[in-house]
Amino acid sequence: MEDNRNFMIAIALTMAILLGYTYFYDAPRQQEMVEARQQQLIAEAAEKGEELPDFNSSSNISEGMPGQSSMDTMPVVVEREELLASQDRITINSPHVHGSIALKGARIDDLTLADYKETLAEDSKDVALLSPSGTSQPYFVDFNWGIDGASGPDKNSVWTADNDVLNAGGAVTLTWDNGAGLLFNRTIALDENYMFSVTQKVTNNGAAAVKVAQYGRIVRSGRPAGQALYILHEGPMWSLDEGIEEFSYSDLEDLEGNEKNTAKGTDGGWVGITDKYWLVALIPDSKKNFSAEIYRRGNDSSEKFFANYFHSWTTLQAGNSYTETSRLFAGAKKVSLLDHYTDNENVKMLNYAIDWGMFYFLTKPIFYLLEILYAFAGNFGIAILLLTAIVKLALFPIANKGYKSMNKMKVLQPKMQALKEKCGDDKAKLQQATMELYKKEKVNPISGCLPMFLQFPVFFALYKVLYVTIDMRHAPFFGWIKDLSGPDTMLVTNLFGLIPWEPTGFLALGILPIFMGFTMWLQMQMNPSSGDPMQRKIMMFMPIVFTFMLAQFSVGLVIYWTCSNILGILQQWVLMRRSDPVPVNTKA
Repeated sequence: MEDNRNFMIAIALTMAILLGYTYFYDAPRQQEMVEARQQQLIAEAAEKGEELPDFNSSSNISEGMPGQSSMDTMPVVVEREELLASQDRITINSPHVHGSIALKGARIDDLTLADYKETLAEDSKDVALLSPSGTSQPYFVDFNWGIDGASGPDKNSVWTADNDVLNAGGAVTLTWDNGAGLLFNRTIALDENYMFSVTQKVTNNGAAAVKVAQYGRIVRSGRPAGQALYILHEGPMWSLDEGIEEFSYSDLEDLEGNEKNTAKGTDGGWVGITDKYWLVALIPDSKKNFSAEIYRRGNDSSEKFFANYFHSWTTLQAGNSYTETSRLFAGAKKVSLLDHYTDNENVKMLNYAIDWGMFYFLTKPIFYLLEILYAFAGNFGIAILLLTAIVKLALFPIANKGYKSMNKMKVLQPKMQALKEKCGDDKAKLQQATMELYKKEKVNPISGCLPMFLQFPVFFALYKVLYVTIDMRHAPFFGWIKDLSGPDTMLVTNLFGLIPWEPTGFLALGILPIFMGFTMWLQMQMNPSSGDPMQRKIMMFMPIVFTFMLAQFSVGLVIYWTCSNILGILQQWVLMRRSDPVPVNTKA
């Protein structure tokens, strides 16, 4: 009995420590750091807006590509909408993305996601993924040429376009002439979702040969707002010959001087920057070798992150042309969409941009099962309830055995107490007598823990799914629950909104976590109690601890836990009603 109780307490306390550390210490600390960094960035940007080097004849993307870098500044940082309205641009018009391409520099630097809002508010703006240089946090994509022996287009080059709108399924071609024999064409196409295709062509109409090297780069100023948790990677990453490799923002801080992370790609791949729900990834031609680099420049208040790829130098003879095609994914990390590009369009491991974690073999199947249940029910909340029932059904034989064992343990309490009185302070004798009693009554004390123990992997996998997949973002249930991926908003601590106060941290206690805590307490009352007063006190406080902890978790996870508790209570109650009473003989 003692071993059984100690085992359950150890599991519960371990889970409480892990989850408590995440939400009561690490998350607030990370949030404070993010807010402080954002304030510094805005303050710095208000004084000076730095532009970034372009990689052409007078710049450098890597060792071996000659040139020098240049920096220029804009006098002030302006509002995003104001800046976009002041520039000549090609409009991007698609059911899923809106934005524009700047004719000056030909950058893809304005992109909003039409299917996703920043918040649940009715007047919320669409999520802005890319923003041009000159705003408080520039985030843009640049395709271009390194040129050796002539001048190429840079950030100040003004291109001409054959159309002023880029529609989904269509294309637009940009043209720029250096005036000395080199003609550049850039055709940008967009599919029905978030994939851009960029075909670059350079024609040498001059008298001498030149060297060219096509490249692409992602430039991001600052870091994403929000909590940075250890269960999720946010930052630069790539998929190359050695597979997926992730670089946290803090990792890049350790780079010294002009140091970079570099690698080669000989069998396809991509390089990009991922957020919790969004991804910007450069995808070079899978048939050609390329090099990739990831690095950070600047200090905390003006830091910039780079994710680049570039091809080898090619000699372009006079009278010839050279063409290369690359792709850009810029949008939401929707599982089905990333799977499509990975499986059907030869984008190596793009679906691993979603951080499934080291237990992906459990996390991904649970997500796909939820998708099937959602297709059937039409609501992710109901899908979670159905998932809970399926898990309970799968574990029914083991749970049944565990509940029977707990019921026997409860009936054996008088015998256990008699053994304690008989053995006194002789713990070795008590343990031996207890084991003999278990053997005689055919009771396995550990089996009572199995139902709870086996559900923990499912719990953590569902926690991961709710946290990292965009499918659950802003997914409603019923009533006040508008977002299954966020915490319960019906707060008891402000009387459900009657008090004009927004509690934070552990004070943000919703009604659903309280009900979950009640079901947990009720289920524990049906289990045999420990003879140790200290253990009884610990178990008495566990529902309270878990109530405050799960109040910070996604409400979908609370729904799962609550439903699991209710089904467990019903199963145990039915089993207790049907089981034959075990004869009690208080003689040891």
